Amino acid sequence: MGSTKPPRGLIIDLITPLRQTGAVDGRGLGQLLDRVLPHVQAVFLASPCAGEGKQLNPSQREDLLDKTLVIVRGRVPVLVWISGETAEETRKTLRLLEKRLGARKYQGQLYWVDTPLLYHSNRGLHGHYQELASLTKMPFLLHNDPDVIRPLGRTLKRNNIRTSILKQLTQINTIDGLIFRGALDRAYNYQKAARDRGDFKMYEGDESLFLKHPSLNGVVSSGANLAPRAWQRVTESSLGLSETRADYPDSVQQLWEAGEYLRSLRTAYHPDPAPLIRQVLSDMGILESSPRVSEDSDPEGRVGQMEGLMERYGDFP
Repeated sequence: MGSTKPPRGLIIDLITPLRQTGAVDGRGLGQLLDRVLPHVQAVFLASPCAGEGKQLNPSQREDLLDKTLVIVRGRVPVLVWISGETAEETRKTLRLLEKRLGARKYQGQLYWVDTPLLYHSNRGLHGHYQELASLTKMPFLLHNDPDVIRPLGRTLKRNNIRTSILKQLTQINTIDGLIFRGALDRAYNYQKAARDRGDFKMYEGDESLFLKHPSLNGVVSSGANLAPRAWQRVTESSLGLSETRADYPDSVQQLWEAGEYLRSLRTAYHPDPAPLIRQVLSDMGILESSPRVSEDSDPEGRVGQMEGLMERYGDFP
């Protein structure tokens, strides 16, 4: 399968449902996907944020992909994070997942997502991606997030892909887009670097920035695990993907209320989204019950705040 047109709109940064044994919770995954799929344009698996991809071993990633493909059945594009701690580990993960994809004979749209600076310097990235592209028939999305790189504490190493390097990478026709977190001026420079590729998509990786400046081709949202309907409405309105009904006088007010709801939710889960969101989904009966977030790790009662907000908006049973 060659490069295809990337999605535009809401991409859910999916929570990875795991049983206490470490196995993928297939039932929970199915219930979560059934809840969110009507509202999203793509599903992002094993991300380094809500998906906790850095804690997943290759077998867990393979199982997560396999179960997701069975459930999604090509209805929306699937994005899969493949990055490891080294270039060789990343290649091995890609080979493993590509083999699983081939075994499934999957015909839906799929992208490999890679955070190259996690294991590679800017120097030599063009050659690196030419090699990766030779291992797969699927296209790539780059992932640039300085918050993922910074904790590594690598002195004199860049936390962002250099603009000149990105321009080189856009010349590889199987690299179809970029998930970006960072300053607006860098996003603007990246857009200029990719202007020769009219089909190249840039997605905002910071929900709060998207709610303020919805200027790219969509948003990657962990909050969509909790409030997919509200995130769909705000994203489609922001990107002009749906028409506002002229005979619906309350639409502007309701969009504003949805935006305030999403901002308040994000304020509650932002410090540590994966365990907090997972706890709420567990309380809703969507995911397998797990040890509760303790008062020591949640002294401000953020789980209760989130559930209260969701109940008022009709998202919590």
